[in-house]
Amino acid sequence: MNANLLFEPNQLIIKIPSPEKILIIYNPISSAGNTEALANKLDEELAFHGKIVEVLTSEKKTKGYTRITEKIAANDLIVIVGGDGTIRKLLDLINKTNTPIYAIPGGNESLFARSYEMTTKTDDLIQAINSGTCLQQFYGLISGKGIKGGKPFFHMASMGLDSLTVKNIGKRKGPLNDSIYIWHGLKALCSLHHPTVSASVDGQPVIDHESGYVIVANNSAYAKNLQLVPAANPSRSELILGFLPGARHQHELVKAMKILQRKPAKLPMRYFSGKNISCTLHEKSYPLQVDGDYFRNRDIEAERTIEFSASPKPIRVLIPPFFSTSCLSN
Repeated sequence: MNANLLFEPNQLIIKIPSPEKILIIYNPISSAGNTEALANKLDEELAFHGKIVEVLTSEKKTKGYTRITEKIAANDLIVIVGGDGTIRKLLDLINKTNTPIYAIPGGNESLFARSYEMTTKTDDLIQAINSGTCLQQFYGLISGKGIKGGKPFFHMASMGLDSLTVKNIGKRKGPLNDSIYIWHGLKALCSLHHPTVSASVDGQPVIDHESGYVIVANNSAYAKNLQLVPAANPSRSELILGFLPGARHQHELVKAMKILQRKPAKLPMRYFSGKNISCTLHEKSYPLQVDGDYFRNRDIEAERTIEFSASPKPIRVLIPPFFSTSCLSN
């Protein structure tokens, strides 16, 4: 799809022709439990408005989408009905094909959809389609020894209580909900130990064999408005490393309280920003969570270095006309 730019080619906002061919991909096991019904409703409404629509179920693994690369490229818009994990698996393909994306919140948090004020309302999607306004947004890539290619993420990757929790949830099948996360989070809290890491940003050492909570963020959105890395911004081609040295159980209790209050955590974290971040894990192996998923279903091994970088070019995110871009362009 050719874009008519509102500003210069490297600007945040672009205009595209109103999408006519639309591919809907829904995750049948997303926590909302109604993604199939939502996808079918969208199909009917969009067809009523003269759009050419196809509906597919999501793939369990990223490589499953390679079979439909040409189908994705042939459509003017991809609508995801699901959570952040479903979107993460499609980031590289929609980047490669330049196909815009829109998300219908269907996951436990659906941070992507809520970041752009996307809702389950069909009218909001139709308004976005008619408007044809896209944001150019960067995402993160994870690479390193034993990792084939760059593994994408849009929000964050972290080592701490959240990564221990998602590992505990692990290979559970079926929809997830808040109670499941709370139960496994309490189990993780009982055995919590933080990793010992060294890290550098754009080649400059910033952490040397320190123990604490680690998060590499591309977006400030976090569970229940916690905002552990409030300056992270997908409109900029850089990532932010957040580190809480000497993290303790009481810090997790503060996070839990702030989650209940839906307020930012405001923990005494140290922050570093750059295009390339490397993190070496020392002593024990440790799980990494990426956009709410247990990374590759295996722990990062001791003395292994993982690299984080910003994507070379942005993806296109179709936004509702009522969404304010001021918070993303700062």
